[in-house]
Amino acid sequence: SQTIYTGQTLSNIWGYAAGGKEYALVGAKNGMIVTDVTNPAAPVQIVQIPGVASQWREIKTYQHYAYITTEGGGGLQIVDLAPLPGASLPVYTYTGGGLTPVALSTIHALQVDEAKGFLYLYGSNLVSGRACVFDLNQDPTAPAYKGYYNPVGYAHDGYVNNDTMYAAHIYAGQVSIVDMTNKTGVNNQIGVTLTAPITTPLAFSHNTWRYGNTLFTTDEKPNSTLTSYDISD
Repeated sequence: SQTIYTGQTLSNIWGYAAGGKEYALVGAKNGMIVTDVTNPAAPVQIVQIPGVASQWREIKTYQHYAYITTEGGGGLQIVDLAPLPGASLPVYTYTGGGLTPVALSTIHALQVDEAKGFLYLYGSNLVSGRACVFDLNQDPTAPAYKGYYNPVGYAHDGYVNNDTMYAAHIYAGQVSIVDMTNKTGVNNQIGVTLTAPITTPLAFSHNTWRYGNTLFTTDEKPNSTLTSYDISD
C-alpha cells in the first residue's frame, strides 16, 4: 500500500504500538503525521500535529510520548500519544531552562535511551551542536538538562542504549563510543570515552545504529556504503 501526503516532503519515520494498534509517526514538512498502519493494506491518517515548516523533522518515543525535533526552530515538541486512536493529542514545547546555556531552538536529530530514561539531542543550537543529555524520569513532558559530551565536537546523530552512546561526528568523520553513566561533570561536560574514535570509510559520519553486537554507520557522501563494526568487545 501507499500513502501520499500531498504537498509535503518527508524526512523521518518512527513506529509506536499501543492498545493492539500500530502507528507510523511520520516526520512531514508541516508537522508530525500519525497514521494507523494496523492494517498495512489500508493505512489511515489520524492527525497531523502542526509544527514549524522544515525539511528536517525527526521523531523518537519514550513511554507514551513522542519527541520531535526540527531544524526550523521552536525547540523540542513533545506529544502525548496516550489518547490514540483518538485524534486529540496533548502537545508540549520544551525550550530549555535551568542549566541550559541558552534557549533551545533548532535540533537536527535525537535518540532516547529507553532503558535509562534519558533523551539525547544532536546538532542543536546548544554548545555548538554537541550531544546534549536530558533526564525524562521525573517528568517526560519537562526534560531536565544534565550536560553534554565535548571531546570530538559537533554530533550529527547517534544511538544510545543503557548509558552507552555511539555518536556520529559528521565533520570530524568519526564515531565516538562513550560511557554516559555519570551525568555530572565540570561545566556540564560529561561522558567517558571508551576507545579511540572510529574514522568511518569516507570520513563524513552521518549516523549510527546498534543491533546486537554490530554497530552500523553511513557516510553522507555520493556513492557511499553501509559499514558495520563488531563491537562485542
